[in-house]
Amino acid sequence: MKKHFILKFKIDSGIKVSFFFISCLVLSMAILLPFSSLHYKNLTQGSAHYLETELSNIKTSFTPFLDTKFTQSSCASFIREFRQKVFNEKIVKESGIFNQQDHFFCSTTQGDVSFNLFKSIRKRLNENPVNTTLSYTKTAITGEKSVLLIFSKPEVGGISSLIPPQYLVDMVKTELSPYDISFKLEVINRELTQNIDDRSFAKYYYQSSRYPFSITAYLGLSYYLNFLLNYLWFGFLVAGVSTSLLVFYKHKKLSQGSLGFSLSNALDKQQLYINYQPIVEQSHSHFGYKVVGCESLLRWKDPQLGNVPPDVFIPLAERSGLIQDLTYFVLQEALGLLKTHKSTFQSQYISVNISRKVICRDDFIERVNAIFKNDRHFFNQIMFEITENTECSEAELEVIKENLKTFSDLGVKVAIDDFGTGYSGLDFIRKFPFHVLKIDKVFVKNISDESSYAIPLIESIIQISNSLKTKIIVEGVENTAQLSTLNNLGINCIQGFHFYKPVPKKDLINILRRQKLIKK
Repeated sequence: MKKHFILKFKIDSGIKVSFFFISCLVLSMAILLPFSSLHYKNLTQGSAHYLETELSNIKTSFTPFLDTKFTQSSCASFIREFRQKVFNEKIVKESGIFNQQDHFFCSTTQGDVSFNLFKSIRKRLNENPVNTTLSYTKTAITGEKSVLLIFSKPEVGGISSLIPPQYLVDMVKTELSPYDISFKLEVINRELTQNIDDRSFAKYYYQSSRYPFSITAYLGLSYYLNFLLNYLWFGFLVAGVSTSLLVFYKHKKLSQGSLGFSLSNALDKQQLYINYQPIVEQSHSHFGYKVVGCESLLRWKDPQLGNVPPDVFIPLAERSGLIQDLTYFVLQEALGLLKTHKSTFQSQYISVNISRKVICRDDFIERVNAIFKNDRHFFNQIMFEITENTECSEAELEVIKENLKTFSDLGVKVAIDDFGTGYSGLDFIRKFPFHVLKIDKVFVKNISDESSYAIPLIESIIQISNSLKTKIIVEGVENTAQLSTLNNLGINCIQGFHFYKPVPKKDLINILRRQKLIKK
């Protein structure tokens, strides 16, 4: 039944995710459609600019011949150079030159010619700011319909270059045809294209501001399909990212929800337990290092998830409000250990991590006193380790201050954990009655000798500790080189794998008993 439910859940989830992906894909493509107008307008204008650029290049190429040394000379004197220029041009098939009186006297195909520029063309040249125009007409030389690019200088003369209409049509087609856009190209309101399919959903007209030609783009079903296919990657990208975020969110919510539910039941099901990491201090040389206390470290072994790391379930407990129950559970276990092995814990203490979210509560004193109701004399063997990694309001800080002072007066030692890595730093430790500064392992991780860059940082902390008359415990010491460097700095209270890893309650008792026997 359970397997059937899980299988059905996975299938239903898969269908929902697939449906969400397809919906996002369709929606994103639908959102793109309004931008198609910008797309085809840019394409049409781009094709017109391409045409304008090619015409301007031709004009620039022939401009050197627009000089009196040519327009006032005989055709024979420059015909060879004139023909070479036409030969070098890709789309110009013929060119002619006329003088100041608008009389054509030289052609690259026939040499000497004699005919006048049309008055209508002269009028358009005069009306154009740069004396340039186009004409679509039968040429006087060949009698074929052609596009003429004509430009002049009134005091010199002018040049007319013949361009086959198909060349211009092909230029526009190169830009628009890949997108299935039909078009109409007109020069002086005379159409160059033929057999235009006008069965379109939309059209766009663009008139060149530099030359007398226009392009009308016709947008049919094939264009819109082409547009969507070209931007299908956008749809897949949006749908993929949206679906990934949805799956991540649901997975995170489900994971947190299920993990939080499991954590809330872990206490009742006895899945939580405590390991203890001994803290050692250098004593007389005869004894070397001795264990002076230990830190209680909460652990969770879930039947399905296995060992859940503290950096996963502790933040979850703080977010869900379970951190209070976990804290009081650890305190009860610490008290139970001290009571059960009173003779073993002669002067040693047990430290318990207390989140600021717990200690800033108004009922903190009441809850702790209830645990130690008949055993208040054990307060002097308890240390509260206050983590520095949570921000608090001024009102909460005031409550913390009062609560810490109350327990400090009862004999509870107070330590600031992971000093130097949290939000508050010096301002935090000045306000509260701390007895111990615990230097985080990040400061000693790379210590190998007295030339390490971390040495000045540790020395600064030592100075702070001396000024505040607090004790120092260094966490994370793993090797002899680190230990030697710390000893040279005057630090002799150590917690780390070099001496002991976190151990179960039974092993901790054996460690303390062996130490007691050795001392005797």
